[in-house]
Amino acid sequence: MAINLFADIGKPAKKLHPQFVALRDLAGYEPARQMLQELQQHFDDPDGNFVEQFQTMGFDSRTLELFLFAMFKESGHAVDRSHQRPDFLISRDRITAAVEAVTAGEPSNAGLQQYMALPKEKTPEELEAYIKHSVPIRLGSPLYKKLKAKYWEEPHVAGKPFVIAIEDFHEAGSLSTSSTPLANYLFGQEQQWFHDADGKLIISEHKLEFHKNAVKQIPSGYFNQPDAENVSAVLFTNTGTIPKFLRMGHQGPYRLPALSVIRFGTCYKDDPNSSMPGMFMYEVGAPEFVESWRQGTVLIKNPKALHPLPDGWLGAGLEQALIDGHTVTTLHEPFAPYASMTNPILGIPRAKLHQLMDELWVDFSKVTQGLKV
Repeated sequence: MAINLFADIGKPAKKLHPQFVALRDLAGYEPARQMLQELQQHFDDPDGNFVEQFQTMGFDSRTLELFLFAMFKESGHAVDRSHQRPDFLISRDRITAAVEAVTAGEPSNAGLQQYMALPKEKTPEELEAYIKHSVPIRLGSPLYKKLKAKYWEEPHVAGKPFVIAIEDFHEAGSLSTSSTPLANYLFGQEQQWFHDADGKLIISEHKLEFHKNAVKQIPSGYFNQPDAENVSAVLFTNTGTIPKFLRMGHQGPYRLPALSVIRFGTCYKDDPNSSMPGMFMYEVGAPEFVESWRQGTVLIKNPKALHPLPDGWLGAGLEQALIDGHTVTTLHEPFAPYASMTNPILGIPRAKLHQLMDELWVDFSKVTQGLKV
C-alpha cells in the first residue's frame, strides 16, 4: 500500500523535524520531493508509523530506508517489506538476503547541520584519534545492539545472508567521514603507510585490539565477536540523505530549470603512490557526471560469515573483503566519492554560477590540502 510522505499528520510545526520542513517547503528541494513521491508509490509500511517518523524524530533513519529501497530496486532486487523486522528481504538470482538499517547517533533536531557542516576543526593528532577511536565507538554501539537482536533467528531470515546497513549521524559533519574507520573496526586491524626513498607508497596492516576515547573503550574486530558469524556483511553509506534524492531527481526526470546544483567533495584517486584522496566538483545534470543510487555505498564483507554474499550481488558501489590478512577493495563504479556536499542555488545566471564554482574550488582545495589523515 502506497504511503504519502508529505501528508498532514496533524503535528504542530515545532514537532516536525527541521530537515523535513526544509524538504517540504523550500523551492530548491523540488526535485527531491518529486523523486520521493515517485518512490513512495511502491514503498510498504508494515508498522504503520513510517510517515510520522519521517516527519519527526525518525527523519534520518527513515530517509536511509528510502535510499536503500531505491538502491536495491536499481540493482534488480525484488524488495519485500512485509515483515516488521528486519527492514528488508531482497531477492535476486534465486538468492534472498535480509537487511536491517540503522543510524549512529541519537535522533537530531538540529536542522540541516548534518548535510551542510564540515567536521569540527581538529589538530592532526585529534583527527587521527577521532578516526581511529571515536568513530568506531560511535558506529560500534548500534551495530552491537543489532547483533544482540539476533534477527537471524526469525523464521523468514533463518539460513539466509543477513546484512546491517549503517549511516553515521552522531555529530555535525560526521557524514564527511569515509568507510575506513568502520572497516578497521569490523576487521580489527588498521593500515599504516609511508613513502620510500623512490616515492613509492608502502602500506602495511596491523591488528587493532581496542578503540578508546575519553569516555569509552570497546574491543576491535566486530566480525570476531560471538554470534557475528551470522552477519554476512555491513553496508556503509554516507549518502542516504535528502541531497542524494535532490541530485537523482535533478539529473533525471525532475530537473528544475531555475535550479543549479553544485556537488563537490573527495573521491578515490587512481594513483598507487598517492596517500591523499582526489577532489571533484561538478554541476549536477552535466552529461559527463551521471550518478547511480549505489554510488557512495561500501559493502564490507565478513570473512567468517556463515552465509556469505556472492561478489557484487547486493549492488554496492564498492566492496571490501579481508583476504589473507589484507583488505582488498573492489570497485563496481567508475567514480567512487568518499564524501561530498551538495549546494542547490536558485535563479543564478550561468556566468555567475561558473564564477562561484571557481571560487568554491579554490577554497575547497585549500581545506583539502590541509588534511593529513
